Amino acid sequence: MKKIKTNLLDCYILEPQRFGDERGYFESITKEQLEELGFHTIAQVSNSKSGKGIIRGLHFQKNPYCQAKVVRCHQGAVLDVVVDFRKDSPTYGKWTSVELTPENGRLLYVPRGFAHAFLSLKEDTLFEYYVDNQYAPRMEDGILWNDPEIGINWDEIFAQYGIERPILSEKDKVNNTMRDCKTVFSTKKTRYLITGFKGQLGYDIARELEKRGEVEYKAVDIDDMDITNKDQVMDVVKAYNPDVIFHCAAWTAVDKAEDMEEKVRLVNVEGTKNLVDASLEVDAKIIYMSTDYVFDGKTEGYYKEDDPVKPMSVYGRTKYEGEEEVRRNPKHFITRISWVFGINGGNFIKTMLRLADNHEEVTVVDDQIGSPTYTVDLAKLLVEMANTEEYGTYHVNNDGYCSWAEFAQYIFKSNGKSTRVKPVSTEEYLALTGTKQAYRPRNSKLSKEKLVEAGFEMLPSWQDATDRYCEELKNN
Repeated sequence: MKKIKTNLLDCYILEPQRFGDERGYFESITKEQLEELGFHTIAQVSNSKSGKGIIRGLHFQKNPYCQAKVVRCHQGAVLDVVVDFRKDSPTYGKWTSVELTPENGRLLYVPRGFAHAFLSLKEDTLFEYYVDNQYAPRMEDGILWNDPEIGINWDEIFAQYGIERPILSEKDKVNNTMRDCKTVFSTKKTRYLITGFKGQLGYDIARELEKRGEVEYKAVDIDDMDITNKDQVMDVVKAYNPDVIFHCAAWTAVDKAEDMEEKVRLVNVEGTKNLVDASLEVDAKIIYMSTDYVFDGKTEGYYKEDDPVKPMSVYGRTKYEGEEEVRRNPKHFITRISWVFGINGGNFIKTMLRLADNHEEVTVVDDQIGSPTYTVDLAKLLVEMANTEEYGTYHVNNDGYCSWAEFAQYIFKSNGKSTRVKPVSTEEYLALTGTKQAYRPRNSKLSKEKLVEAGFEMLPSWQDATDRYCEELKNN
């Protein structure tokens, strides 16, 4: 395959080698050739049909849904037009155009951070896009097609191809100029560091980054970086120099924490302090996973982010003290989450499904109310959050609320299990089982209004999340 430079940095015309005879031809592009360009995954293949004179663009998607594209014309002809929109690029604001036809067999590689458009030169033109990130309508953006500052010579182009009047969508007619567009792209790839990679959430954050075509991440666990070792944390963070730190490592054994406060504090407070110090050293954003246990759960209604905290357990207290450490970094996100379940670890759903195999009835508390949270949905939001500057504390859970007993009933019902649930109070459960537990908040209804006000999407309902997770379990 020929890779032909354009006048724009990192943007290439591609000419696959064709092998043909009187029957036609064959051509191919390998995965390795695409990866050399920086195109690491095919998330979607899209096609469009256009009449002569139709302009689609100049389009792009905001991070973390920014897309690289490999485009070609299968029928008819197009003039593909792209603009380098990466502010630190030496070709920022410059444009190029390439004619793509089935006959010339050319493709164009459009890197992330470019605005893309094409002009259809013939009727019934079929245009194909290979993109490395999924389509996200609410993250769509664009630059005005005839922005005078960019200076695309549309009049000359129309005259050359016999186009009397361009046809555009109403949306494309009113896009912002490049100067007024608030989206910022860079040639530099964002670097992510994930602590607690072997846990449920850390694992799914890594999967989410890969799904977005992000390859610049370092996922560590205690064997790679012990967060309680200040020197080691500083050395690892400074060596990798991340832009974003997802801090998922924590002591999460709530009941054991009651008898091991010094050890728990070392992990949840001192470990977090070490990571915050390192984040400040390299000027990285930090995203910290906190918990509903920072509240005592005795208030009726919904807890908001600025409501007074009153942790009633060692786990809750140390996680809140961790929050206070994180607030020393102005570029922080604190996310309070609850009742987490994911594929890479133990959780309530797995326990209930295991019990259903040999129990006709299980006893589950019905006076603790909260929101089950799927790490796949949570990871998607956290990666999006990391690409903003909407810093602060947020409550992040799947939508809706239930008791643990209601959660168990839904798990059994949606998985076709006949196991019955016997609802009991927390006190009754402790008396029946003879177990000692750390204090659990009875009301963990966390308001998500602030999340929506900041422009983030609500997570799907906990029922929908449970169904998708159970399907993932079956296929795993």
